[in-house]
Amino acid sequence: MNPTTKWLIFEGLIPLFGAAFIYTFWGACRFVVATNKSIFKYGWKQALDPLGWLYGAVIIAFQSGLDGITVTNAGIFPYTCFAAALACFFLLMAAMTERGQSSAWQPPISLQLITGVLVLVILFASFKVQVLLLPGV
Repeated sequence: MNPTTKWLIFEGLIPLFGAAFIYTFWGACRFVVATNKSIFKYGWKQALDPLGWLYGAVIIAFQSGLDGITVTNAGIFPYTCFAAALACFFLLMAAMTERGQSSAWQPPISLQLITGVLVLVILFASFKVQVLLLPGV
């Protein structure tokens, strides 16, 4: 397997979306074995929890930023990683504060959209850093 593809799958996508996949698969398994499907309830939306994505994105972005600083031709990608990590960190702290103040708090659509954009930016910039880390590039 190509090292960049391996990084994208095992260090990018699985850490960000693995828990959501497992949670959704678990719900599907529970639905299959439920005796009374008409009253079956499961929090499917919980798989799209942006707080988990923010936490994973902070780690991926920070690690890629540190890796990219050592590459001379990395351009703005390491700094993009650091800026996105900082944005994710502060959004995560703000969301945790809101959740701590109200147990009924649910992530608003604005947080979900911004988190999605940040995750895409982080995956793109981190992938670019990983490509530059390959020998001979």
